Amino acid sequence: MNNDAFVKIHMVKAVLEKAHPLIRQTLLEDPKFSKKYGFKTDAVLSFGDSKVSIKRSTLFTAIRKVLSTKSDVIISDINDNEWKLILTNKNEGPPTLSICDESQRLNLPDFSVLSSDRDIRIKSLELFCSNVNLTLAEKNEWYKILFERSLEDDEVDEFRSDFHFTPVHFAQSIQMEIKRGESSVQSLIPTSRKYFERLVGVYGGSKSIKDYAEGSAKKVICELFEWNPYDGFLFSLFLASHNFITCEIPIDKIDSDALLKAYRFIEDYGDKISQLGAVEIGLSQISQNPDLEPYLIRITEKIRDDKVDEHNSEFTLLSALFVLVEGELSLNRILSDTPPFYRRLASIAHASLIHRQINILGGIDIKSFSDWAFNARAEQFYFQNLADMRREPRWNPDLSMASQIKADFFGRLMISAEKHKKNISESKIYKHILGDGPDSLVKLSELPLPYLPGPLEGEETSPNPLPPELAEAVENQLKSEEVGPESFIALVNTALVFRVEKQQAELAAKALRLGNHRLANVQNQPQLLVILNGVASVAAVTRSKTLANELRILVRKYKVDPAYTLSIDEVLRICLVAAASHSDLDEWRDFLGDWLNELAFAKFKNKEGESFHSHLKCLLHSVPELWLTCGKAQAAIVAYNKSINDH
Repeated sequence: MNNDAFVKIHMVKAVLEKAHPLIRQTLLEDPKFSKKYGFKTDAVLSFGDSKVSIKRSTLFTAIRKVLSTKSDVIISDINDNEWKLILTNKNEGPPTLSICDESQRLNLPDFSVLSSDRDIRIKSLELFCSNVNLTLAEKNEWYKILFERSLEDDEVDEFRSDFHFTPVHFAQSIQMEIKRGESSVQSLIPTSRKYFERLVGVYGGSKSIKDYAEGSAKKVICELFEWNPYDGFLFSLFLASHNFITCEIPIDKIDSDALLKAYRFIEDYGDKISQLGAVEIGLSQISQNPDLEPYLIRITEKIRDDKVDEHNSEFTLLSALFVLVEGELSLNRILSDTPPFYRRLASIAHASLIHRQINILGGIDIKSFSDWAFNARAEQFYFQNLADMRREPRWNPDLSMASQIKADFFGRLMISAEKHKKNISESKIYKHILGDGPDSLVKLSELPLPYLPGPLEGEETSPNPLPPELAEAVENQLKSEEVGPESFIALVNTALVFRVEKQQAELAAKALRLGNHRLANVQNQPQLLVILNGVASVAAVTRSKTLANELRILVRKYKVDPAYTLSIDEVLRICLVAAASHSDLDEWRDFLGDWLNELAFAKFKNKEGESFHSHLKCLLHSVPELWLTCGKAQAAIVAYNKSINDH
C-alpha cells in the first residue's frame, strides 16, 4: 500500500467515526465500499425471539466445517454460552442445520451457499429462484459466483437480501409481521428500488400509462406467467390499477381449473384492486368460460356493497394503504426520478399486496389499521402529490378518498361492461352492472364521479372532447354581466372529465378581471372554496398562467375578507394546484416560491404558523429545487414560530 492510499483509508475511518450511525452503517454494509477501503465487518446474527446472538464469522466458519465434514461443531454465542451446530439430514435433500443446547433447538435457514460442494450450491440457488420468481438475468449473476466457489461472509447477506426484496418473499414476511402484531411502516414497506421494479416492472422511459402497459408491464406479467401460471396470474392482478394493464394479462395461458381456483381465491381473499382486475378480465372471457359468471357476480356485489363510512370498509383500507405507501416512498425519495404515474402504480400495487395479506390472515381491526396507516404518512403523501401536478395536472390527492376510489371502480366496470356488451348482454352480470334495476352500478353511480381521472391518468390532455352544448354553456356563463360563482360552474364541473381548451381558461381570467377580482352573490365559504379550487384546477389542466395569476389576486382579497377568511391550509392547496399551470420546473418554482414567500409573511391564527412550516418542509423534501425560491419563506416561518413559542 502506498502512502497516499494509507492516508486516504485513515481519512475515511476518521469521517466514518463522525458520521451519523445510519450513514456509517449503510456505507459499511456496501460490499464495494468495504472492499475499496479494506474494511472488514462482522455482524451479530440473532434468531427470532430466542434471544440467542452469535457472531457471523463464528457461525459461518462452523457451518462451512459442518457441511464439509458432516460432523457436529461446538460454537459460542456472544455471551460465551456453548451451542452444538448439527446437520440434521446427512443423506438426501438440501442440507438443514440446527443449533442446540440442553434445553432447546433452533432451526437455521438454508446456508447451502456456504457449501464446498458445487452441486449443493447450484441446487440451492435453483430452489431459491423458483420459490421467489427471480428472473433469469438476476439468477445468472449468482450462478456465475456459485459455480466457481461458495459465498464469502458479506456476500451471504447480499444474497439473502436479494431474495428477500421480492414480492413473493415480502408477502410472506408481511403476513408474519401482521400476525405477530409487530408491523411498522418500515417493516411493511421496503426501501429497495429493486423490489418495486420487480413488483411492477422497470421504468423504461414511457410517457404515459398506456405506453408503460404495452412495454414494461407486459414484460413483467409475461415473466410471472412463465414462472407459474396460477401464482403469476394472482401476482399480476396487483398491477390492475389501470385497465390498460389488465388488458395485457394473458388469461389464455392458465388452464380452466387453475383459473377457477384463482377466482375462488380472489373472491375469498382478494384485495380490491385484484377483484376489480379479475372482473374486468372475466367480462372479456365470459362467452368462452361461462363458469366464471358466478364469481364475477359475487365479486361485483362485494365491490358494490362495501360501505366506505362503515367500520370494515375495504375501500377505506385501500385508500389508507395507498396513502401510507406513497407517503413512505416520497419520504425515502424512492422512484423520485420517475413520472408520478409510475410511482403511484408501484404504491398501489404494494398497497394491494399488503391488503391481500390482511385478508388472508383475517381477524384484523380494519378501522384501526386504516386509521393508523392513513395518519402515518398523510401529510407527506398530500404535498408530494400536489407538487406532482406540475407534471400530471389532471389528478390531485383529494381524489384518493375511499368514496372516489369506489366511484372509479364503478366507472371502470361500466366501461368494461359496455365494451363487452355483446358477450354479456344475455347474462346476469350485465344486469348487475348496466341493468335497469335500482342496485345496478349504473343506477347507483353519481355523475361525474365514476369518470374523473384516476391516479395513473394525470397526464395533461383528457381523451374526452368537450361536447358542443357544454362548451356553449361554459362560454355563456363566463360572459355573463355579473361575475359570481354561477359564472364558473359549467367550467369547473367539466374540467377534469372533458378536454377544456386554453381559450376557455382565458375567458375565465377575463371574467375575474372584469369583476374586479370579486365574486357577486357568494352564499358562504364552502361555496367560495369550491369555486376557488375548481378555478385552480382549470388553470392547471389548461396550463393557463394568466388564469393562475388572476386567481392569485382573487385569493389574496378573500384571505383577508372577514366574511370568508380562508385558512392557510386552504390557500396553500389553491396555490399548489394553480402552480401546475407552469409545466417548466423553473417557472413553477418561481411562481410557487413567490406566492409561498407572500404567505410566510402574512398574519397567522392559532397554530397556523406551525401547520404552514410542517407543510413547507414536506414540499421542500418532495422537490428540493424549491429551496432556491422558498428559502426566505422557510427562514421567515421558523423565526415567526420561535417568536410565538418564546412568548
